[in-house]
Amino acid sequence: MRILFNHNISGAADLIDLMRRTRPDLHIIATHERCDTPIALAADRLLPEPAETRLMSPDAYANWLLQVALTERAELILPYRRREELSGFRDWFSARGIRLLTASDSNTMGFLEDKPAFLARMETAGVPVTPFRRFEGADEYERLRGEGELFPDHPGQLCVKPASGIYGAGFRMIRDELPAMTPLSGLSALELPDVAFRALLGAVHRPEPMMLMPFLQGLERSVDFSCHEGHLLGTVTRIKAGTSQRLLHDTYGEELAQFVAQTFRLTGILNLQTIEDRTGTQRLMEVNTRASGGIGMTGLTDVNLPALLLDSITGVQARVPARVSKEVQAGRRELFWGI
Repeated sequence: MRILFNHNISGAADLIDLMRRTRPDLHIIATHERCDTPIALAADRLLPEPAETRLMSPDAYANWLLQVALTERAELILPYRRREELSGFRDWFSARGIRLLTASDSNTMGFLEDKPAFLARMETAGVPVTPFRRFEGADEYERLRGEGELFPDHPGQLCVKPASGIYGAGFRMIRDELPAMTPLSGLSALELPDVAFRALLGAVHRPEPMMLMPFLQGLERSVDFSCHEGHLLGTVTRIKAGTSQRLLHDTYGEELAQFVAQTFRLTGILNLQTIEDRTGTQRLMEVNTRASGGIGMTGLTDVNLPALLLDSITGVQARVPARVSKEVQAGRRELFWGI
């Protein structure tokens, strides 16, 4: 099978390696803006993705990617960049004998990436979610803070994060007061005094939608899962444990992934995240329509999520989702390579 990845995060190299464990004959083509991407270590062929493709209209970019796929005789495309837009052009690719695999249609993907809308829908369905209040800009934030205790069931420190985004970009813990004589170096890079946050909001000319939330300090779980047309194929749950992570089977994580996959008829290697409140209840934080940056860690377990997806696409599907049989603890190490 010949698979094309467009401009992707470095974790795509891990996806490729996991696929090759069961399908060593795969031929992988990747496009990327940079020649020093780690994907170069895993792909059979690395092609340039010109920076100007960022500025192309959706149909122009879809046509550019289609021409690459035809030239390289790709049978399957796993897009990352502009995947939401590309999902509207799947018929273009199908008509030329190429499968463009996205999590769902563009409307559904856009909805899933809108964290407030998605969490509100899940809460209506009875899923415990992280409490939040949506706001845009300094004035709305001021009004919210003026309402007093916003989350009486979750007292304590507040935090903020963008309504959509990746890698926790924009996440900050809000400190209403700092202990006396606290030096700047005594603050975490993720901490921000409330007065400073208000000043930043006032300085931003085009404020983005954000979420104000209670800062929950329970166990945080990241559930990587594989699914095909709404059918859950397998899960691996990762629990942060200091500088390492525990990888295991979590029954609730599987149930939640199953519910999300079925509800939105999802396909792909996806990810959802939960956090425990002070009662120990897991609360859903978000779902991602892409593989997580930690997908490579799952390769230390006996569940190969990318291989399960390829098997399902080619007609081989187990009756029950694959589950980790033995807990694994994983740490990160840095590697150096010659470009």
